[in-house]
Amino acid sequence: MSFNKIFKTSMLASALALAAAQPAAAAWTGGDNSVELGTTITNAAFNGSTVGFSGNPALTYDAWGMQGAFTNFYLPTSAQSVTIDARSSAGNFPAFSIFRTNVAYSGDTVGQDTPAELTGQIHKFNSVGQAGDPGIIWATGTNGIVETLGYASSSSNNYVNSYGGQVNSGAHDISIDNLYETGVSGSIGVTGNPAFATSKRFATLTLNDLQAGWYALFVGGADAAGTGGDITVKVTASALASTYTPPAAVPVPGAVWLFGSALAGFLGMKRKPSLAA
Repeated sequence: MSFNKIFKTSMLASALALAAAQPAAAAWTGGDNSVELGTTITNAAFNGSTVGFSGNPALTYDAWGMQGAFTNFYLPTSAQSVTIDARSSAGNFPAFSIFRTNVAYSGDTVGQDTPAELTGQIHKFNSVGQAGDPGIIWATGTNGIVETLGYASSSSNNYVNSYGGQVNSGAHDISIDNLYETGVSGSIGVTGNPAFATSKRFATLTLNDLQAGWYALFVGGADAAGTGGDITVKVTASALASTYTPPAAVPVPGAVWLFGSALAGFLGMKRKPSLAA
C-alpha cells in the first residue's frame, strides 16, 4: 500500500462545530438507497443548480456545496458493474463525482481545511479532489470520504478550480488503486434534438467490479451558460455479482524491519579515533 493511500485513508475525523447550514442533501425515491443486483434506484429531481459542481467564474470554478447536492447509496453485494446516470433538461449540464466511504455519508464536515476553505461552511470546495487533497480535506476521514473514484461533466468546457483541480469535460477515472473497482468509464452527450425541451443532456459513469459497501455522490450543474432544470439521477447494478477479489495490503516482513534497524545502527556508529601520534 502506498504512502499516499495510507495518508488518505487514515486521517482522523476532527469534527468542526460550526453553526452554519450543511450542504444540500438529496433522497432517493421511496427512501431506498440500497442497490441490489439487477436493480435501480432513482431521484427524479436531484437539484436544478447550473453551477453546483463547477462552471461559476465568480467562485473560480470551485464546487458550490450549498447549491449542489450530496447523497449516498449502499451496495450490499459486489457487482460486475454499477452505472450512474445523471441527466437534465436541455438547459442544464449535469455533473457528478463518486466517492468511496465507510458510512452513509451526505456531506457532513468530518475533517478540517484552512479557515478560508471553510468560509460559509463548505460554500466552495474541490469536487474532483482525491481524499486528503486541499479543498476536500473537510470531507476526508473514517466517517467521510476514503477515496475519490471518478467524475463526469456534461459541459463542453474544461476548468481549473482554485485548488488546482482539473474539472474536464467527459468521464474520468481518478481512483488511485483497485481496492474498490477495476476501472471507471463513461460518456456525456445529448439525447433527442437539442432544440426541443424533451431532449436531455446526460453524464454517465460505469464502475467495473464495484465492491460492496457505501458510496457517496455529489451532483450539480457544470456550466454557467446553462439554465436551471432538475437533474435525474439513477444508479443501476448489473444482475451478476463480481468475482473480483481486491488485492490485500502486503505487510512488511519482520526481517526487513530488523535489517533496517541494524543498518541504521551501523551507519550511526562513530569511526574509532586514530591512534597515530
